[in-house]
Amino acid sequence: MIIVLAIDALEHTLVEEFNCSNLKQKYYGKTNISEYSEPRTMVLWSSFMTGKNMEKEILAKGDKEMWSTKIEIKETFFNIFKNPAIIDLPGFSYEKEQHEHERKLLKSYFAAGNDEEKNKIRNDYNNHAFEHHRKIKQKFKDTLSNDHDFVLGYFSVADVIGHLNFGNRVMMKMIYKDLDEIAGSIDQEYIVLSDHGMEKVGMFGDHSKYGFWSTVSNDLKNPKISDFANIIKEISDVKK
Repeated sequence: MIIVLAIDALEHTLVEEFNCSNLKQKYYGKTNISEYSEPRTMVLWSSFMTGKNMEKEILAKGDKEMWSTKIEIKETFFNIFKNPAIIDLPGFSYEKEQHEHERKLLKSYFAAGNDEEKNKIRNDYNNHAFEHHRKIKQKFKDTLSNDHDFVLGYFSVADVIGHLNFGNRVMMKMIYKDLDEIAGSIDQEYIVLSDHGMEKVGMFGDHSKYGFWSTVSNDLKNPKISDFANIIKEISDVKK
């Protein structure tokens, strides 16, 4: 089984600051996403699974319609596996209603007229994100015990919570330690990958222009996110 722990907005500096040894593994570093005009989640994960830059195609859909993207398995590297399981990945198995509600709450937060209203929306937003994280965490655990040759679990919590709370170091440390524990619970080799990181803008967080990767066996240097289709194919060939 090949396992990918796909974590949205996993920030390299926080992985180091919080000493997340299971996320770092033996080899880790930043991915190169400089070819993209903006570090957009849907663009980057679509490029990951297809092995090519999908920015032009995805952005042509417009900001609203891009979130309806659903790439067929035959167009991805997932098709080399007999029984893959891909959990909640944008552009493939994304739980659209969940994430649409997140974006709706985020928009209403910045439109709110006073602090009391903002605090209520922030609490609703955070609770909604953490509830989804718990569900995905359990689904990932259950999936690892089934008969799959490839498992990818996508975790959005660092990105979703980070947008409104990145300046809250206590909360972010809690999230990173939880993600590190998830990685530590995997009892075989795995890849950690993020689409982009996150940088502090006051109390908020915005996408940074590099991602994160780690492995236990290969120093990948400064890979593009689209390189991972071939990297994983090569690992699969070795395992056969």
